[in-house]
Amino acid sequence: MPAPSDPRQTLAGAIAADLCDALEQLLQLLQTELDTLLQHHDASRIEQLAARKSELCARIDALQQRSAPEVPDAPRLRDLAREVAQANQRNGAVLAALIRNTQGALNVLRGAAGADRGEVYGPRGRSVAAGTAKPLGSA
Repeated sequence: MPAPSDPRQTLAGAIAADLCDALEQLLQLLQTELDTLLQHHDASRIEQLAARKSELCARIDALQQRSAPEVPDAPRLRDLAREVAQANQRNGAVLAALIRNTQGALNVLRGAAGADRGEVYGPRGRSVAAGTAKPLGSA
């Protein structure tokens, strides 16, 4: 094992610290993204956050390329990487649900509700063929 003053150990420690920092920033950014998805529904903010996520991921990739096989603080890095992966999966699931809801609302507005079943409900509550439904409005 190299002495603590070994430049390789010092560099590896600095890279590990930078990786921890970048992962913590990404984790915080994912929480901000979740808050934006659930509370604000601001598409331009989501785009800004996605761009920042891409930057952070590129930084993390670059740091991983430079890291030594035996990185100091490896357990902390593994924990952060797991938390980031879980947060990213959570946000992906929330986004997928929001997309499904939006698509459903668009289908209703277009008069396509039930099109996959070939029927919709008419004004008297009876099912009618999808092609006979009246649109809710037009632009």
